[in-house]
Amino acid sequence: MSTSRLHDALADPAADARARFGVGDNGYLEGSKVVHAVRLQDWLGVSVPGPGCHVGTGGWDFTRFKPTRSPVDCGRCSKSRLHGPIADADRPGQLGLDLGPDYRRGPHG
Repeated sequence: MSTSRLHDALADPAADARARFGVGDNGYLEGSKVVHAVRLQDWLGVSVPGPGCHVGTGGWDFTRFKPTRSPVDCGRCSKSRLHGPIADADRPGQLGLDLGPDYRRGPHG
């Protein structure tokens, strides 16, 4: 699957995941009682809500992260003072890498 096809396949589920979280929502991973701050994270080219502390989610299913109004009780999120709503400023930044037209040829042309 090409990158653009993968992005297209993930775009709608990622948008649905973002829409589930409202202003002031925190989140928890299905099957866990720990409540995390919510931050947008880049995942395979789409932005999805995830634990602010970047704890592993135990799989690739970003839909396991659910909204809650319960207060944050994750030690890592609390120590880093991650509280409150997600915002574009919370998105991890990544610079584009311009490899130029010759990047596929490799060092030996």
